Amino acid sequence: MKMPTGFTLSLLLGASLLFAFPTVAQAPTPVVLTADTAPAGVRPALAREETALADPVREALRTLPQAKKKFLAGLPIGDQFLLSVRVIATDTSFRQASARVLGWHGNTVQALLLPETTAASATPAEPTPVTFPETAVVDWTLLRASGREEGNYVGRYTDTAHQVEGMRLR
Repeated sequence: MKMPTGFTLSLLLGASLLFAFPTVAQAPTPVVLTADTAPAGVRPALAREETALADPVREALRTLPQAKKKFLAGLPIGDQFLLSVRVIATDTSFRQASARVLGWHGNTVQALLLPETTAASATPAEPTPVTFPETAVVDWTLLRASGREEGNYVGRYTDTAHQVEGMRLR
């Protein structure tokens, strides 16, 4: 009987290590929506949200070019530039997500899509690299290292709406 060679033993050892540890399931790559790329099942929900948030989205998009110039000129250390985009959640729904901008070339944005924060998850998920067109942007926030923020038109609007909904009427 022929004895296994060092190469064969290395292969067997490597294979046994691969099967010994549980594999991490790869989440599907998020799909950032634009009005043109939204699947038919998502379009009704998208249209309802566009109608409900028309004014703050219009203001965010009106001021986006100036905010983009600030980012491209370079931000001070500790500042972050976040864009709000819509990401497909199911066949018929989407969620708004924040993406930390890494680069902006022409009308294309490279960013890290920040994971949803839920109390149910024991370990925080990692940000996902994404590239999307500028037309996918719904809102922007320039978060200063001091904690001050600029922009966030849609976010402040929805926060205020939730506060008003929670008020008791006399």
